[in-house]
Amino acid sequence: MIETLARSSLGRTAAFTVGDTKVLMPSIAFVASRPLPEGADVISDPSKGLQLRQVGGTLLLDLGERYCAPMKFEQPEPDDDTCGSALAEPIGEKCAIEPEVSNAELQVLEGAFGLRRDARAFVRGIAAVRKRIGPKPLLFAPGVMDVSNLALLVYCGIDAMDSSLIDYLASQGRLSTAEGQIKAEDADWIVSTGSVEDTTKSNRTAALRELGLVRHMTTIGRLRELVEIRSQATPWGVAALRLLDLEEQALQEKFTAVVGPRFYANSKQSLSRPDVVRYRERIKQRFRPAPHKKILLLIPCSAKKPYFTSKSHRAFRSALTSVPNHEVVQELIVTSPLGVVPRELELFYPAAQYDIPVTGHWDREEVAMVRELVSHVASQGFERVVSHMGPESELLEGVDFIQTSEGRATSSASIQRLTSALTDLCSNYQKVGGGRDRTESVASAARFQFGEGGEALVEGCSVSGLYPISKISHQGTQLGMISQERGMISLTVEGGMRLLKQRMHIVEMEDFELRGNLFCKGVKEADPGLRAGDEALVVRNGELQAVGVAAVSGPEMTAYDRGIAVTIRHKKK
Repeated sequence: MIETLARSSLGRTAAFTVGDTKVLMPSIAFVASRPLPEGADVISDPSKGLQLRQVGGTLLLDLGERYCAPMKFEQPEPDDDTCGSALAEPIGEKCAIEPEVSNAELQVLEGAFGLRRDARAFVRGIAAVRKRIGPKPLLFAPGVMDVSNLALLVYCGIDAMDSSLIDYLASQGRLSTAEGQIKAEDADWIVSTGSVEDTTKSNRTAALRELGLVRHMTTIGRLRELVEIRSQATPWGVAALRLLDLEEQALQEKFTAVVGPRFYANSKQSLSRPDVVRYRERIKQRFRPAPHKKILLLIPCSAKKPYFTSKSHRAFRSALTSVPNHEVVQELIVTSPLGVVPRELELFYPAAQYDIPVTGHWDREEVAMVRELVSHVASQGFERVVSHMGPESELLEGVDFIQTSEGRATSSASIQRLTSALTDLCSNYQKVGGGRDRTESVASAARFQFGEGGEALVEGCSVSGLYPISKISHQGTQLGMISQERGMISLTVEGGMRLLKQRMHIVEMEDFELRGNLFCKGVKEADPGLRAGDEALVVRNGELQAVGVAAVSGPEMTAYDRGIAVTIRHKKK
């Protein structure tokens, strides 16, 4: 029996129960021919198969029908004089086959060791298997794990590995560390002797320590950060992560939550994080400014998040709100790796959670990404563009703008020029009331959160509350609320009724009386576009029963038979 406890994209922690024995996944199966390290839960014995440790002995796991051999293919031997990229495509094509699938809870990936030769073969192979078997079954890949790639393997969707590779490295006098391989004889600060026994013990201990860290980072939603660090240990790791992002972005996104903790975007690979890519795509697909917004104001990001809490943005907001009819101005924060953040979306994940190293230098990928998104937003009906970005205005190639800052954007002279320019520009447009401006901004946020049609939640409503709190009400009845803690719209039952008419974010439950949270076993159907953290409408026989937050994605709700599907906030009375 499998219960997924936490996810970080394709990686997860899960409880695997056989009889009275429960093992936490991901896990390492330690080969029984060597002394087992303290804390080993799973044992691999060639003569007996896999065993789970339990009090009073071991419980044999008879693989039987659980065996699956999805990777039977021949790889051409690499030529010493041929670069890897020349072989990448043929190997990858041989790997892209239809794997055999059983209904077993544990699937074994035969021939996994061969995938270490080529990163593209590995990514395509693992993705092909996971797409076929779905999100629930555990995937066991023997012969591929060393300490430096353990985090990456888990992130790619592998639940169980074995110690055969690190044991083999020990027999060759090599230590396996998170930073790569080291000759045991050259690492007296790690092992006192270069014996096979000491090296094996060191490798196994290091693997268990790394496994603990991987489990922790998965549980707190920050596995991706660890993977970006660990992948740098080998060219294979860098290539595998890049290819996973380039070729399997959709697969990753399906299991990536729309909420999450603070994180560091410290590497170039952070530009390709699935949550970051999804945000940029939704800006292009879902974001539309309010119709009365005629002037686009570009401002730099701040180190402090959300932006409105920073000293620089308080200065920008003070200047803006001092301008008569400033409601016609759309604030747009320019930043990496997100590209742009409209002011009304500054509380949404990941805009309020990311942190980046600030150097003042932008690489080509960042520049291209920013230019694309700024140009896209600028084309949405704006008549004038004002840049208050100082030297970084050079990023705005192809956009006709008015420059209002020289040097520091927060200097008194820059703020004065900004105020003067906006005063002149805003006077050219019909007066827009503050109530209309706030309601339209929340409607824009609703469209971004729920998709096209989501703005119906705010139609004919009023928005009240002291920013960042925004309460959506209709004739005295609250439909939803945005708060800094949640970072997006939280629905009431009445708000859910409005979105039910739009047929979005629906989870159809079986015909029973809902008590407490909705569990996966009680889900009949679920919107495949739902992601963990999304607002969910729980429906029975076509009628809304409750609203809450999706604990897992829509595809997982229907695949799992254990665990919470929707954490209920309000039930229909």
